[in-house]
Amino acid sequence: MTRAALLLALLTGACASSSPAPISFGGSGGSVRAEQPSPLRAERSGRATIEQRGTQTQAEPAAPPPRQPTVQAAPNWADGEGTPLSAYAMQPTEVFDPANLPRTHRVSGDETLYDIATRYQVPLRALIDQNHLEPPYALSDGRVLELPPPRYHVVQRGEDLADIARRYNVDLRSLALLNRMQPSDRVRSGERIYLPALARELAAAPASPVPDPAPMPQGTGRFAWPLRGEVVARFGAQPGGTRLDGMEIAGREGAQILAAADGDVIYAGHDIEGLDTLVLVRHADNYVTAYGYNRRALVREGQHVRAGEAIAELGARPDGRTRLLFQVRRGNQALDPAPLMGAQR
Repeated sequence: MTRAALLLALLTGACASSSPAPISFGGSGGSVRAEQPSPLRAERSGRATIEQRGTQTQAEPAAPPPRQPTVQAAPNWADGEGTPLSAYAMQPTEVFDPANLPRTHRVSGDETLYDIATRYQVPLRALIDQNHLEPPYALSDGRVLELPPPRYHVVQRGEDLADIARRYNVDLRSLALLNRMQPSDRVRSGERIYLPALARELAAAPASPVPDPAPMPQGTGRFAWPLRGEVVARFGAQPGGTRLDGMEIAGREGAQILAAADGDVIYAGHDIEGLDTLVLVRHADNYVTAYGYNRRALVREGQHVRAGEAIAELGARPDGRTRLLFQVRRGNQALDPAPLMGAQR
């Protein structure tokens, strides 16, 4: 099996789940519905034109009528709810620091509530409520409006920026721009991720009761345990509709990972995103074992290893958990490792 084919064949998904966290306004929590407004702008008054015939001016410009407050139609709060932010994706020049929003905004010219809500990425409904506004939502030039506190999500263990974007039905790139990040940047547990105006938390699927795990079956002993520890995730379907083609074994950071059987190292590196340092060992009868989430490899490609020989050191994942991803494959088929392994020693 070539290096490229093997990497394509390896399934790299390992599962982690966390309970949904509510959207917070400033220091208070609570789920929030975001609505898409449909404000209307008042038409501007036209100006009289100057006509010239030959060299004679026929008329001077008419004086503009006195400025009237901008009047907006009452927004339809149900219209278009849940529109992804990608439809309104912010440009880099519009990015500001949501953690340091001004407390007020002075209306200038013919600005509308929608203009102001879009500028500061705050929900229009929150802006109206904050200032106790009523239809027809007239804004006079120079009026000072209070801005509502920014909404944010507190990162939970195991979450990344893409998870948060999916949870609130927003565009990943725009969420990253709003927070002055790159879409690939890692986030830390407890960190605040500020949410755009159109963010709305998707309803979570009702949690199904999780039965107590069945005792680990006694396997054939073809493969030895690569790490002594608790099996925290087993082969097959996982909560949330994902799937794990292997098992995850809890351990301490820096613990030695052992070869599960005699074989040849066919890969040792970190080219596959999300698995940190990965080691692959090929064994007799077309078996391959995979060892992921390591902080460094102790072997090199092409090296022959014996069962029980140290091949890597376990690392800590971005969510703070230290666990080994162990997979067994035969050809292009992922196998449940448990029936092939002996008792832990």
